[in-house]
Amino acid sequence: MPLHPSTGRKRPPALRDVADLAGVSIKTVSNVVNDYPHVKDSTREKVREAILQVGYRPQVAAQQLRTGASKMVTLAVPALTFSYFSDLAQQFIDEAQLRGQTVVLHSTSGGREAERTVLEGFNRVVGDGVIFNPLLIEEDVFARMERTTQPTVFIGEHLPEKLPQGSDYVRIDNVAAAFEATTHLLDTGRRRIAFLGAIATRHGLQPHSSGNLRRDGYRAALRQHGVAPEEDLVQAVADWHRHDGFSGAAELMARRPDLDAIVCGNDDLAIGVLAQLRRLGRRVPEDIAVVGYDDTPDAPFASPPLTTISPDKHSLAATALDLLTERIQGHDGPPRILDTPYSLVIRESTGPATASTAASVASSAPDAASALTAPSTSDLEEHAP
Repeated sequence: MPLHPSTGRKRPPALRDVADLAGVSIKTVSNVVNDYPHVKDSTREKVREAILQVGYRPQVAAQQLRTGASKMVTLAVPALTFSYFSDLAQQFIDEAQLRGQTVVLHSTSGGREAERTVLEGFNRVVGDGVIFNPLLIEEDVFARMERTTQPTVFIGEHLPEKLPQGSDYVRIDNVAAAFEATTHLLDTGRRRIAFLGAIATRHGLQPHSSGNLRRDGYRAALRQHGVAPEEDLVQAVADWHRHDGFSGAAELMARRPDLDAIVCGNDDLAIGVLAQLRRLGRRVPEDIAVVGYDDTPDAPFASPPLTTISPDKHSLAATALDLLTERIQGHDGPPRILDTPYSLVIRESTGPATASTAASVASSAPDAASALTAPSTSDLEEHAP
């Protein structure tokens, strides 16, 4: 390292050290470091080689003071132990890299207080803004806030319709997605369809929790196809991990061995359910069909491959980064709420019911012409339990 002129101590390499070695101006080095255009390829390569030789590293704090932006954003998610969030985080990282941004991952697995720390702006500035998937903070906390402490884009569920200034919200229509998944099962001849994924905790009972929204879509599909929802076909779980699906399926099957399909709150639950059904000797899909939600990387390799709702994670990441970049650059309009696409990916876990299963429920099948389109969240009030 070069020596500091006044102290004689070693100092970190600076732009001028790179410029001296490459034989170019400090401005040219700055243009290369910031990936500006209009630098000749040969010059850019010479500067990069000099950067490697001297070990120069841009100082983010200095850059932020000089330009007002660090090109860093924070992604705060509940836990990377959930397959969905680890997959989603990679989507954000890949998309940010294309934009010259860096994603700082922050897990709020510490619970509600960890989420409050994010909402209150951390204890220090971490990047230019935050993309935040809350899980445990009560919805009325967001509704009472006048403004976020930093540019913020919320993702996920667990949020009210009224959001604080300085924020936007990118989401997927969970109700319509669960409606479509359940309708698919009904179309294969299933009628005794269970929902596994209700969470009977304070945060799980919030109006816009993932479990509630997906359960509401499941119930709406049953009603619109002439099948009355049954309370003992809704199975509560402690959380949405694979072992919760495994134990929840055991309770559900002990209580309702006659069921012929299970809608699961997410893919991790569904993979646990598949393992329990194998242990019980129940064939999938011949005896029981199973559908998940999230289309995690493991879903195509489950046994059998899992039918699931596939959120467009790339669209979600790109849209959230677009909105956050606008906020960082000064947009201060009212909060925007945008829905991103999803699709139903049909795999082997939801094949047609067997002849014996179909015969036992044929009398309850509705006329195909009476089937309705999937509702949005706002359409459900008339179907609410």
